[in-house]
Amino acid sequence: MASKKESSPASYTDVKYVLDLAIHKPGLKYVLKTPGAATNFKQRCNKFRNLMREMAAETYNGLPGFRAETAYDPLVIRQIDAEGKPSGQGCILRFDHQELQGTLIDPETGEELPIPGVTDIITDA
Repeated sequence: MASKKESSPASYTDVKYVLDLAIHKPGLKYVLKTPGAATNFKQRCNKFRNLMREMAAETYNGLPGFRAETAYDPLVIRQIDAEGKPSGQGCILRFDHQELQGTLIDPETGEELPIPGVTDIITDA
């Protein structure tokens, strides 16, 4: 069970600051001093996202058909080395957005539709 400190958003102000930047700056890199610090910060990011999701779920009180979501859900956090390759021994965290991997075709015109970036989707919501 998480301690009260870990279950308070106030314990994650540093994490929230970085995640808020990452939402608006895809490809953001956060360089830490050691691989352990990078791993720890990535874990704290995921704990914070889970905490925010749990808090959002309280709003719906278990209503069927509603899933708790946060603005941070589209973020993909990767630990990388200095060359940008995935590595558990890297000191860098890279924050990317999930992206559509295919092509959207309009059923009425048959034309390809532009794919918005995640930032565009978030701002329109």
